[in-house]
Amino acid sequence: MPHNMDLRQLRAFVSVVQTGSFSRAARALGMSQSAVSQAVRQLEDELNVRLLDRTTRSLQLSKIGSEFLPGIQRLLADLDHQLQDLRDLREYRRGHVTIACVPSVALRLMPGVLAAFQREHPMVNVTLKEISRHSIFGALRSGDVELGIANMPGEDPELDARLLLTDTFALVMRRDHALAGQTSVTWQEAATAGLIAMGVGTGIRLEMERAMSGPARSGPLYEAEHPATLLAMVEAGVGVAPLPTLALPAESHPSLTFRSLVAPHVQRQLYLIKRAGRDLSPAGRALYRGIIAGAQARVGPDREIVAP
Repeated sequence: MPHNMDLRQLRAFVSVVQTGSFSRAARALGMSQSAVSQAVRQLEDELNVRLLDRTTRSLQLSKIGSEFLPGIQRLLADLDHQLQDLRDLREYRRGHVTIACVPSVALRLMPGVLAAFQREHPMVNVTLKEISRHSIFGALRSGDVELGIANMPGEDPELDARLLLTDTFALVMRRDHALAGQTSVTWQEAATAGLIAMGVGTGIRLEMERAMSGPARSGPLYEAEHPATLLAMVEAGVGVAPLPTLALPAESHPSLTFRSLVAPHVQRQLYLIKRAGRDLSPAGRALYRGIIAGAQARVGPDREIVAP
């Protein structure tokens, strides 16, 4: 394509053909009739061909113009589509975001966040991955996910972490369990009752082990990789399970209840994490803000969820 050819000339040519006259094309393009005529003439000069056969009474495509038109229409349509995609991305109307969360966050926080996000950005697709804390950090570093939510990020120069919320540990048990008669339970009492715990290496287990001491360090009776599995095991009468507030059963649960864990009082800090030094996509930035708003709406400005 000659280097002096421009989009104004191409759009003028197509509009003249579509409207059937220079005057109507000028109105459609918001240009003067002489400017449209000049643009088409310049295009013909650049190509060194006649695209339109002009008479005082008619305006028709030349044979070369007929062959040239479909390709130019496709080119302009593709360009307009790409420009619209760019505007949609800039305005967060379209795009795709992948976020990885520890299971308790995916279960209790993200559904409400994504419901609100969908109302604001219905054309943005979100992939939510429930993976372990360690896997989240690896996925962020590799670029497999754009955002992550996990606890205990540590000092990692590759990751940028913002404190999102804090929740506290409580002990889940059956409503007919002996400890259900207490207002709170110590970690020692929980260990004696028989613990069911998250698997080694999970964020919940790491926080739990930091709190346990003495006889409690004898270890749990059973382990599982997902909070929902622990709750099912407690419901079956296997034991009791220490879990942070986001992973607790609903207060209306027919057979499970929970009591605050004390001595010590243990909290889990959850962080919203992204790759350091890398800009988020427009859709990613929108979801980042949506997650912060959702967390604040759920727990208040102090960002702490406290078990009853």
